[in-house]
Amino acid sequence: MFKTVLRIGVQNSDIVYTHLLQLSQCYEAMARNNKLIVFTNDISVRKAFNGLIYNCMRTGLVADSRTLEITGVLSVTDFIMVLMMLWKYRENLDELKGTPLSHEDFRQMDIAYMPISRWKGCLEMKGQLKPFINIGLKESIFRAVELLTKHRIHRLPVMDENTGDCAYILTHRRILHYLWKHCALLPKPECLSQRVVDLEMGTWKNLLYADEKTPLIDCLDMLIDNHISGIPIVEKHTLKVKEVYTRFDAASAAFSDHIDLSVTVTRAIQERDYQCGIRRDAVVTAHYTTTLWSLIEIFIDKNVHRIFMVDDKTILKGIISLSDVIEFLVLRPSRKTANGNNK
Repeated sequence: MFKTVLRIGVQNSDIVYTHLLQLSQCYEAMARNNKLIVFTNDISVRKAFNGLIYNCMRTGLVADSRTLEITGVLSVTDFIMVLMMLWKYRENLDELKGTPLSHEDFRQMDIAYMPISRWKGCLEMKGQLKPFINIGLKESIFRAVELLTKHRIHRLPVMDENTGDCAYILTHRRILHYLWKHCALLPKPECLSQRVVDLEMGTWKNLLYADEKTPLIDCLDMLIDNHISGIPIVEKHTLKVKEVYTRFDAASAAFSDHIDLSVTVTRAIQERDYQCGIRRDAVVTAHYTTTLWSLIEIFIDKNVHRIFMVDDKTILKGIISLSDVIEFLVLRPSRKTANGNNK
């Protein structure tokens, strides 16, 4: 760690985190305890989802059943897409429209019991299959940030170039913790003391949100169509933040006797709390005048993916995610430097 820090120039504190990640290799951000789950592509989609849920995992790796070579990932997003596909199919049948989806119905439909390879083939036919994006253990963390941002993904498998095995899955959260571990040894950029509302970071216009009576299917559509991991639930007329619904929350449907995507998101949250108990991602807010440094402290302390920026009356003003913070601290300075060199 100290060898890496000593190599960083301190003339311009604004690019210090950019330089740190350019000099750091992906293996350096690996946590001491890692858990990976790998599915061969011949097992059913439903069994794979059960494996994710019971292991409290958002993402699993997919390996070829013959060669055992890692070929892709299976995530909670796939689970949501399966649920939505089943529900919309039923809604087109007059005799089933508006009725909950039972586990018996789930068992009788091919999509739930098709092999992972066939599910990925269906996505490919529809043009919805994303390429398997990964990175090598010895590549820079800066390159990992570029890949996460370019492909709008939240998890990046880090592969051992020699064995072809996956060492761990790198996330924005892991990268922020890596920066946090080193920040005491580095000069602080001036932006850390500025108010987040004054920085070009996060989303402050055209905010996506749902009210307490929004149908669950509409919330899921917003999550998938806009490539976001969570959506705030607000009071309809005041826009006061009340809750948050995330992609991982949708996984609680696997524990329900019946799956009904026509219910309100409020009812879905109640069902989730009943089925799963304490949730992993609670709603976390911060005042929109909070400094960037204080916001990062909240991310580290609360261990969440997004923070909703509110005013004194808890009215929603903006949304800042982990990816927004990482992009601002790491990629923005490098783009600014590159643009300056081109002039």
